[in-house]
Amino acid sequence: MEKRRGNTTLAKQLWKQGIKKQPTAALVCSLADILIEDNKLREARELYQKHLTKVKSERQVTEIYLASAWLEEKYFRNFKNAKDLIELALNKSPHNSRAHVALARLEGRHNRRRNESGKIAARQRLSKAVQSIESIENENSTDGRLFNALANVEVKLRKFQEAKKVLKKGIARFPDDVSLLNAAGKVEERLGNMTQAREMYNLSISRQPSAPAHVALAMIELRHPDVKPFNYTLARNHFERALLLDPRHGPAYNAFGNMEFRRGNLTEARDIYRRGVQAECSDSASVYHGLAKIELSMGNVDLAREILLMGLKRVEAQGRTMDSTRHERAVFLVHTLGMLELNSNRVVEASRVFNEGMLKYARCSQLMLGAALCATKLGSMEKARILFNTAVKADKRHAQAWHAWGMMEQRAGNITFSKTLFEAGIKNRPNYGALWHAYGVLEGRMDQLHHARSIFRGGLEKCPDFVPLYHGLAGIEMKDGNLKEAKKVIGEALTIDKTCGSSWLVAAQIEKQQGNQGLVGLILRRGIECAPAEAPLYRELGEYLVQKGKINEARQVLEKGLELNPLHAPLYHSLAELEARIFNLEGLAKLNKRAAKIYNTNALISSPSTAEAWGSKLRMGTSREVPDGLSALAEKVGHCDITPEKNDNVASIETPLESMSDMEDQFVQEQFQDDPLMSVDETL
Repeated sequence: MEKRRGNTTLAKQLWKQGIKKQPTAALVCSLADILIEDNKLREARELYQKHLTKVKSERQVTEIYLASAWLEEKYFRNFKNAKDLIELALNKSPHNSRAHVALARLEGRHNRRRNESGKIAARQRLSKAVQSIESIENENSTDGRLFNALANVEVKLRKFQEAKKVLKKGIARFPDDVSLLNAAGKVEERLGNMTQAREMYNLSISRQPSAPAHVALAMIELRHPDVKPFNYTLARNHFERALLLDPRHGPAYNAFGNMEFRRGNLTEARDIYRRGVQAECSDSASVYHGLAKIELSMGNVDLAREILLMGLKRVEAQGRTMDSTRHERAVFLVHTLGMLELNSNRVVEASRVFNEGMLKYARCSQLMLGAALCATKLGSMEKARILFNTAVKADKRHAQAWHAWGMMEQRAGNITFSKTLFEAGIKNRPNYGALWHAYGVLEGRMDQLHHARSIFRGGLEKCPDFVPLYHGLAGIEMKDGNLKEAKKVIGEALTIDKTCGSSWLVAAQIEKQQGNQGLVGLILRRGIECAPAEAPLYRELGEYLVQKGKINEARQVLEKGLELNPLHAPLYHSLAELEARIFNLEGLAKLNKRAAKIYNTNALISSPSTAEAWGSKLRMGTSREVPDGLSALAEKVGHCDITPEKNDNVASIETPLESMSDMEDQFVQEQFQDDPLMSVDETL
């Protein structure tokens, strides 16, 4: 209690008094944690060694051995000492599940540092330990931790059926271990068996109510409801019960807040995350990450930056004693802060954030990709290549890294190497549509229409809901003169997602090629009604109106586009051409002054208005309303049978990792959007 209040000196005195009176593993480890936080590592090591012979029970001796091993590995970088200490723990308690798991993880990490498979080493060690437990009749192991750990490794290796078998054996031996039931529920989810997953979680709650089980049931209700739309009240009740059971359960706050965020209840979401901050969650990273995401969505970029920095300080304070899982989740804060700086065009600052993060969180592919994107923007191509290569080696399934690297090489003219990277990315992540799209666009640009068509169709087989693949395929059909087929393809895209602005752009291009000029304007207006945040639609409609001689209306449309997304440079170009066309020098001067606030002449220095402009864009991204002044344009189309509705069927509540992927997707797309290879027009 005193430590949580910040009274570390008093906490230290109390623990010392307790150890002097009656030493226990809990007291020794708590005092050692404070010494480690104070960087008194040798004193902590001596404390562990001194009390190994003073604590009484076998379990407590094992606890001290394991804590000491963790200290040796993490701070003294002494793998041999750490391994020896864990083996001494196993000699003392041969069937201690914590010790077996600790040894497996230690060997796994050691193998990864030598660029060998850590998962395989961990699986071998855990399999032997499980077999040794199964071979004895009496239950010397008190819980199913070993079975859980082995199943977790199988899941990471994507051996879901093997994981299911392991957990089944564990549950048979330890039927009251709710962690095994929760893990079994997760595996059933991965296999798509939602009914069985619900049964496992409910069984877990009947044995012992826990926050993780309630959160899991809430997530199933959100992602896979029995009846659509999902039961919001039921999901909310599960989250509230989880927080009642464990008021410091960070993942519950994160998922709960994310649900409200996806429903558009931003104030409610913000309050939930603030509750998590005030509760001082043991997993503070995910709560600060969620709160920062809310502020970003509302356009409060500076406040989001402050929250992330506060979160990092909090995590840093916990960093010396946090477990590996929470340590890994702290990466989300670093990544989000780096991406925030990158989007604010503070590239040098973003690079510093990512590089410092890599020193703390080694082998994090997401941070490596962030640093590589910074190097790309700074023009350091060789450094970027090294970082991209390191990122895909750390995680060969990191699709965004393959995608960004391939695009960089493509832009540099290294076409053959770019193709190789796209192919490697597709091989490792065949369900990532952006890789198929980038590869298909490249082949289309090289006039390899037959190959491009097969790539797009192959991508659609793997990713049928990835709309840009339809755009690419429609473009190939248009190039080949198959306008009827192109129209059919883009119709499928609009059926999947009518809020994708690029689909309307392609549809307008098809009508333009068919000579249906009247329909072009109607389609663009309808596109703005369905996708009011898509800046390219405003530019295209503005240029269409200029061609029709409707200068004032065109100016209105382009101005609205800039108001919604001040960072969309092509809108400035179109508006400048319009003003030049009518010799409006005063209008050109105002536009130039406006652009200068956003785009600095020095690309490495962020303009003071860049963050504000990005905030404006983010605010519009959370809105589905047609902007004031443009509703009349939409009305000219007539009554629209397409009504973008509030997303009450929350298909996916993002985890922090998914949020990181989304930020990478968005930035990689925008990083290369000025490249003709990524534009709709080039595909066509």
